Amino acid sequence: MTSILVVEDHDLERKNLIQMLQALEDVQIVEASSGKKALHLLQQHPIDLFLLDIQLPDLSGFTLAKQIRLIPEYEFSYMIFITTHIYYQLDAFKSFHCYDFIEKPYKKEELLTLIKKLLRGIRQTTPLQKQCLTFELPDYVLKVPIDDIFFIESRLKNCILHTKNWSEQIPNITMKKMLTLLPNHFFMQTHRSYIVNLKNISQIEKKSRQPWTIHFPNFPLQAYVSNTYKKKLLEKTLL
Repeated sequence: MTSILVVEDHDLERKNLIQMLQALEDVQIVEASSGKKALHLLQQHPIDLFLLDIQLPDLSGFTLAKQIRLIPEYEFSYMIFITTHIYYQLDAFKSFHCYDFIEKPYKKEELLTLIKKLLRGIRQTTPLQKQCLTFELPDYVLKVPIDDIFFIESRLKNCILHTKNWSEQIPNITMKKMLTLLPNHFFMQTHRSYIVNLKNISQIEKKSRQPWTIHFPNFPLQAYVSNTYKKKLLEKTLL
């Protein structure tokens, strides 16, 4: 599922924009009414695409964009500015790697055409363009696109990487070490034996007084959430 962050301080305009975006398939929409709230949300939710109003009550959209770009995971993420002042365009393209502008008032058809184009780019990113983990195994070097990882399972002194297409055991590596290799905006430990990619969760099955079960799209195996991590997981997801 692809996550879109909408940052717009006018409640009605934000509501209308979100309603337009809800016509898209397989998207999760996160909203903020200020720059500070947006930065706080980035600590809780992994984001794929940013829609930023330039005129915000606390930070300008440019200041917010600059702070987002300082986060390694978002250095080259798709970013679109929402504005009534098109003369800002050149500065944004130069300084913040802005992909495009939405000029108010915008039309639903034009907005969705642009967003769909970007979503295709996000979803069709090839492994060579993705950030990868590299492990030197006894017989070969394993290179794993981080986005393809569903979850990591600890067994004795080894970790098992479960990805969209296969599972592979990585010998002699601890969960603590594995966590240092992963972007903490997208991954979190949910159990003493599990680390989960938040972007790839399809469902969280909640059970009272029992570990929760985390499901992934079209994947037969599950990860688990112990009581210690339940609250933190809820804070980081919208499920």
